[in-house]
Amino acid sequence: MPPPDAVGSRMMIFELNGERWFVPVTDNSALSDVERREKATGTPGAVGSPMPGVVVDVKVKVGDVVSEGDQVAVLSAMKMETNIPSPVSGVVTRVTVNAGDNVEGDDLLIVVGEGSADTNENFKKFAQ
Repeated sequence: MPPPDAVGSRMMIFELNGERWFVPVTDNSALSDVERREKATGTPGAVGSPMPGVVVDVKVKVGDVVSEGDQVAVLSAMKMETNIPSPVSGVVTRVTVNAGDNVEGDDLLIVVGEGSADTNENFKKFAQ
């Protein structure tokens, strides 16, 4: 049996009444090996991918203070780059992607939690 392709499809070949038939079949067991990313939920600080693409740049790191509308990542899709803005003001609490990662629509990229510059200074002192 031939190995599955990137989306878990195998080409099955069989003969019926002297004719050779080629039928693509989805192999769900192969799909379980594909990495699935966490999806962005309705949480106000969750920054999700607006479309499938490749992460070109991540502009923030955990502990950074961002304002609503600040650019937090850059996504490339169909040879066009899209700036991904922060939906809320606060402190970056999670970054789930790196430059070069492939993402699907609604995949979680970054989480921005409540906080301020004072919170960020406390975070830096604690991290030392």
